[in-house]
Amino acid sequence: TSDAYFEEVDDLSILAVASDDATSTGGKAGSAGRKININDKRFDCATVEIVVADDSTPEHPKGTITIDFGDGCQDKRGNVRTGKIIITYDGRRFFPGSKIVTTLEEYTINGIAIEGTRTVTNLSESLESNPKFNIVLVGGKVTWPDETFATRESDRTREWVRAANPINDEWHVDGTASGTNRNGVSYTMEIVETLIYKRECAIVNKVFIPVQGVKALTTENRQLTIDYGDGDCDRIVTITSDGETKDVEVRGDV
Repeated sequence: TSDAYFEEVDDLSILAVASDDATSTGGKAGSAGRKININDKRFDCATVEIVVADDSTPEHPKGTITIDFGDGCQDKRGNVRTGKIIITYDGRRFFPGSKIVTTLEEYTINGIAIEGTRTVTNLSESLESNPKFNIVLVGGKVTWPDETFATRESDRTREWVRAANPINDEWHVDGTASGTNRNGVSYTMEIVETLIYKRECAIVNKVFIPVQGVKALTTENRQLTIDYGDGDCDRIVTITSDGETKDVEVRGDV
């Protein structure tokens, strides 16, 4: 569940960076910055501003995008976000070697506080291939209203499989993670079969977890295998531990 919150922040960041020409052209903004519009209902009540760095050039654009949800911003599906998502970009977003750093300032969704710094580096071999990124999360923390919390750090690669209609875009993810769950139990995780996230599932069904793929989870006293299914937009995962298998619905608040 905590991973799903970070994936949604990533999706918001990607859409923001992709929605302004300055991230590609290095165009200049005035001293007060400029506002940009994003075609996604989650941004309808947010203020989005971009300030292009003084040393930005068309060949190597640099700047900062701030998504400000204020003291309470409710989207069309009833999710309430507060605080800011701050995105610093260095280089054209689809060029090999470019980097995007996302930090969170008092950011919450439905009363759940999200913390951490995400650094995304473009690993693509060329502009013709699907964009491929290394994503490193440092200091990740999700705190629920009852003050329970989960921590998370991760180092993964993610390939953006683009479709003619963006609603059908997918993200294919491999890598590792570690942290503690809401009960204070530590864990390590390794993806053993590529995890697949679908934008359609997130936007239409509010399913922000993978819908396909397998990962191995090791806790303090046992090992588990988690299978996310065959691509259907649901929250059902199959967990195997000590030779026993059961289906579990992953519940969330978004």
